[in-house]
Amino acid sequence: MDQWNILGSRWWKFDFHTHTPKSDDYGRGNGSLKGISPETWLQNAMESGLDCVVISDHNSGDWIDELKSANSTLHDSDKKPEWYRDLTIFPGVEITIADSSRRVHLLAVFDPACDRNKVSGVLGACGITSRFGDDKSIATTTSFGDTIKIIIQEGGLPIPAHIDGKKGLLEGISTLSPETKNSIDAVSAAEFCNLNAYDKADASLRKKVDKLAKLAGSDAHTPDEIGRYFSWVKMSSPTLEGLRLALQDYEFCVYNGSESPEQLPGTYLMSLMIRNMKYCGRVSGKPFHISFHPHFNALIGGRGTGKSTIIESIRIASRQDRNLAVESPRIKDELDKFMKTSHKEGVMLNDTEIILEIHRRGKKYRLFWRFTGQGNVLEEEISGLWKTVDPGDIVERFPLSIFSQKQINELASNSRGLLEIIDRSQRVNRSEWDAKWEQEKSRFLQLSERKRELSRQLAGEKNLRIRLKDVEHDLKQYEVHGHGEILKKYQKYSQQKNSLPDDHIFNYLSSGIRDLASAAEFSDFPTHLFDENDEATEEIRLIHEQASKALQSISTALGNLAEDVDVLKAKRAENMSSSRWYHAGQDSISAYESLVREYEEKNSRISLSLYGEWVQQRNQLQQQLNRLDSVREDDTSTGIQIEESLTRLQSLRGELLERRRNFLNEVIGSNPYVRMELIQYGDLSSLEEEYRDLLYLESGKFESSVFDRDNQQGLLWPLKNWEDLGKPDTSLPQLISEIKITTLNIANRVSTANHGAFANRLEKVLETQPAVFDQLKAWWPEDLLRVRYSKDTSSGKFEDLEKGSAGQKAAAILAFLLSYGDEPLIIDQPEDDLDNALIYDLIVSQIKENKKRRQLVIVTHNPNIVVNGDSELVHVLKYDRGQVQIDLQGGLEETGVRESICNIMEGGQEAFDKRYARIRTERYNDVRNNS
Repeated sequence: MDQWNILGSRWWKFDFHTHTPKSDDYGRGNGSLKGISPETWLQNAMESGLDCVVISDHNSGDWIDELKSANSTLHDSDKKPEWYRDLTIFPGVEITIADSSRRVHLLAVFDPACDRNKVSGVLGACGITSRFGDDKSIATTTSFGDTIKIIIQEGGLPIPAHIDGKKGLLEGISTLSPETKNSIDAVSAAEFCNLNAYDKADASLRKKVDKLAKLAGSDAHTPDEIGRYFSWVKMSSPTLEGLRLALQDYEFCVYNGSESPEQLPGTYLMSLMIRNMKYCGRVSGKPFHISFHPHFNALIGGRGTGKSTIIESIRIASRQDRNLAVESPRIKDELDKFMKTSHKEGVMLNDTEIILEIHRRGKKYRLFWRFTGQGNVLEEEISGLWKTVDPGDIVERFPLSIFSQKQINELASNSRGLLEIIDRSQRVNRSEWDAKWEQEKSRFLQLSERKRELSRQLAGEKNLRIRLKDVEHDLKQYEVHGHGEILKKYQKYSQQKNSLPDDHIFNYLSSGIRDLASAAEFSDFPTHLFDENDEATEEIRLIHEQASKALQSISTALGNLAEDVDVLKAKRAENMSSSRWYHAGQDSISAYESLVREYEEKNSRISLSLYGEWVQQRNQLQQQLNRLDSVREDDTSTGIQIEESLTRLQSLRGELLERRRNFLNEVIGSNPYVRMELIQYGDLSSLEEEYRDLLYLESGKFESSVFDRDNQQGLLWPLKNWEDLGKPDTSLPQLISEIKITTLNIANRVSTANHGAFANRLEKVLETQPAVFDQLKAWWPEDLLRVRYSKDTSSGKFEDLEKGSAGQKAAAILAFLLSYGDEPLIIDQPEDDLDNALIYDLIVSQIKENKKRRQLVIVTHNPNIVVNGDSELVHVLKYDRGQVQIDLQGGLEETGVRESICNIMEGGQEAFDKRYARIRTERYNDVRNNS
């Protein structure tokens, strides 16, 4: 990675063995290469992507200063060539040692601050004072072991060159002799031609070689060979001390592969800034700011230096406090106090602000949290500018796992809290499952409500049939005695007669025509207005008279037409009076009038309209009953759908159980510290509370019917006493089903048991809030998470976690929390309650595995966690002038960081040395006394 602006350790591409034209055999037969410039040599090194390179000419350091000078010039240039990249040059030399009867090559590597004089001094101390660059005719006068001592005394790092190749320390050696053992023990690393050269060697030799850091070098004798072989080394800065420490922890700090192991997690915290908190971020003009490494961050400092303040601030800014109420109620209470201004434990001020910067999938975000709640926003860096964006669900978008030791202890006795953590995992994805569950439950409740409405409609069927029977009886009485027929004929004739046009149309038409006829005439010619001697007067008079005569003809015709209408009227009346229809109608009128007189004599009433109402009622009642047939089909279908929906709800619970079990199998598997088992519906810790809440039953009432522990009775007693009764896990669904059925039977008054007031209450709830019992049908207790731990991991035996000590409980929960996930994991003092063996075996080993895939931020007082966990970035905190401040940040190879670790965690160098010496002495005496 060319650009790395993150504090702490990183991986550096390192070629441990390169030559320059100063070596006599440079060019491998191509003499022209002896004349290349330092710039050309550097270009080849840089183009190969190296970060560090060891200059290791044969018995010479003469080209070191030339390369360092050229490299410095390139670095300081304002116009760097395209191929330029930062390159650290480690001065070194490949020393030829005349060891016994053979010649062995040994690399000596020195700090980048050294120059050729350091190499020359070491060579002189080893007896090489001339013929620099020659490896054939010159060699040390010192032995292999003595040469190593000289290198170390001069601050250098000895590394056997091509240990398994020609002129290598182990060339031709297949067994471990005392001399070979001493030589290997004198070094911590070696350059290998074949990294697997000794995988099948003699066991003792293989074991000894495996303790070495295996390094790769190109042994480049031409420019294009530089970087041909290389290793990746992890350290915060390219120094010899950093390299030395990395080689000591080679298992995690040395990597031999073609691709960089520097794989950043998908999500990691970049920085945290706190402004105006009571004890943090109030230094004038300087808010508290801490930058994080993408991998393992260790926060150290004395008591009261603000380590937990940082953790809780991260929790608050990332909104991770919302799950605490279920997972860790006591921690939630403590956090609530922490977030107050008035409480003595509170640290907030009205203008407190927390900003958490997060890198997520290649993008940068800033989460803002303010005590006032105003301006709590999410910003995203877009084209170099910060812009406010829709936050969505921050907890889901930016998942973090944050645990304090108190939380871990609380989780050990809170299986539901652990289950909440399991459910948040991507494998279980409880939120996605919840959506399916709520959708199906909503459908079940809607179907149940519809079923009740359909049942209410069907419940009126009996009354409808009674009413229909009564109406049909009344109609039958009319129809049996012919009354109905008389009424029908009378009604029919009346309707027909009333539907035919009456004489009004004829009267209206004839009178209208006669009115038109009387209006069809002109008034007299106005003679007095015209001159009789004028020829025009005679002409207009003639026109007037002609029109007047025509109108008279029309009036006469209209009068004749009116008489035709009168004739038509009379003819129609005559024809109707003589028709069969008229006579039949007159008969129906006579029969009806006779029927009326008959009923009047009986003091009863007969009405054609009443008969019609009865007929209409019968039709309506029949239609309603016909519709009920459809309702009945719908009712049956809805009942089937309800059962299917209930089955799907149970199936969904089974799916959730399977997701959880698959997750535990994947995560826990054969974990030597902890086992976890799920029992469906087995968490009965809040059974009574849930049951009462569902049915609106006050706490403490109806104990004999609900749950009476003293008298071992009540509906819930068989379920609460399930384990004591020795019943299998598979009996739980049946027991729960029986409780639901019995409860409904009591409410419906079909239970044989006498429940008195309890039955009255349930009956009232069923009557006024029947949907409550739908909720009961869709309710099942939560699954039970059983946690077991191992006292002795070698025994393979596990016991219930409840029986364990505080340390054993903490170890079991930690083993689980460190076993899965790729989101940032933040833990506050995980070592509390644990002995040092567990800290190393459990926490340190898990830290090394975790930081390969996720970011870790761990507050600790234990040096094993920091040092053996190989923290990429150590944050040393201090409390100064009433404020939390950062004293120091850096990687483990930095002197100041190591001194802080020793002073804070070991009580200082003197205390550490005395304790270590005492342990070593006591161990030696024990061994001597037992021998």
